[in-house]
Amino acid sequence: MSESIVYGSIRWDLFSEDLQEYCPNEIKYHLQAMISATKDYYSNRSSKNEQKTTSDWQWLDKHLLVSDACLERTWEMLNSGYWKDVPINYRYCYSLCSVIKAVLLEISCDSESEKTKIKDKFKDIIKVIDKGLLLGAPLQRDSSLLTQIAFKLNENYLKLDGEEQLSESIQFNEEELCMDIFDNFLPVQHYFKPSMELFYNNIFQPKVPAILKGCIEHWKALTLWKDVGYLQRIAGNRTVPIEIGSRYTDDDWTQSLITFADFLKTHITNRNNEIGYLAQHQLFNQIPELKNDFSIPDYCSFSDKEDSEEFPDINAWFGPTGTVSPLHYDPKNNLLCQVFGYKRIILYGPGDSDNLYPYETKMLCNTAKVDPYNPNYKDYPRFQHSKGSMCYLKPGDMLFIPPKWWHHVEGLTSSFSISFWWE
Repeated sequence: MSESIVYGSIRWDLFSEDLQEYCPNEIKYHLQAMISATKDYYSNRSSKNEQKTTSDWQWLDKHLLVSDACLERTWEMLNSGYWKDVPINYRYCYSLCSVIKAVLLEISCDSESEKTKIKDKFKDIIKVIDKGLLLGAPLQRDSSLLTQIAFKLNENYLKLDGEEQLSESIQFNEEELCMDIFDNFLPVQHYFKPSMELFYNNIFQPKVPAILKGCIEHWKALTLWKDVGYLQRIAGNRTVPIEIGSRYTDDDWTQSLITFADFLKTHITNRNNEIGYLAQHQLFNQIPELKNDFSIPDYCSFSDKEDSEEFPDINAWFGPTGTVSPLHYDPKNNLLCQVFGYKRIILYGPGDSDNLYPYETKMLCNTAKVDPYNPNYKDYPRFQHSKGSMCYLKPGDMLFIPPKWWHHVEGLTSSFSISFWWE
């Protein structure tokens, strides 16, 4: 590789300061040795990349093994308790280890002459950086480092690949969908391009759910993201977390890390008995190129807090027919925006919380035991006193879900949604 993408992106003075502050001594010692070795390599690197023998690369093989050991040790520290309780230092450490391994893998590309092997190693580097983004934390002194590296790597991989992605539209049959409001459910009120004043006075302030139509028709995502080739080109090589199983309350529910291209192939464009769902993932922090295809709705500028200037949390929800988010509530205002596909949503107000039988466990206290489609009045007798609303989210629609409002979401087709959460 003539270009040092990873190595050249690192501001080593800042990187070293983070390493000194956040890495345990047992890992710090090894990372410093690897940094010294890579700096020596690049300072002595021939501009002509003269041929080297196998023995010339033994130092690299040794350091790659040590980098794997550092990542495994940090992984153990990350899994020492509940994820939210893991000390942030461990996540910084994982990011630092990921960057160093990526540098070493980048150097290993110089030992290859075959284009296919170089491409495979390039994909390995992208995977390492993505795991750093997913499991680590943005470094204190250079917070965008891993994101920038991932973007440059993907951009250069596409040049190296040189193959055009075939365009294939994600298809579904709209005519076969049932759009009826079921018995015993109320409809949700619809508004077409409501003014800011109307939204605030009639929806946001009184905290009532509402379907907002025609508000995001300018988003490029509405057309671009139905193109599988476009998604593969932008994100195909990136590693993303996938939920396996229909709903997170099922016993067989699990999670997996796979490439976005494999997710598209396995769960979106082909039939699969096992449901895979890219759910509640901050995809656009990981792959900011996709942010160019949509914008934050102006309605998110209203706040329940005085002088709040915080940006909303933006999450992606992408999956096939049959994805289910069980009845649950969120603590923040939510604008759920439908990019493509169709969803059926059932809602209950905060006043019905006792009738919905929330789980007693700390992890699931915002999730209900009852299934609104199959009510079990024997085990949950108070549920018959609840009163729910139902609506359908169509391409280009937004649904405002107020804080503490319970909602059950089902994907009727392959579907991509974006949620904006804010206070």
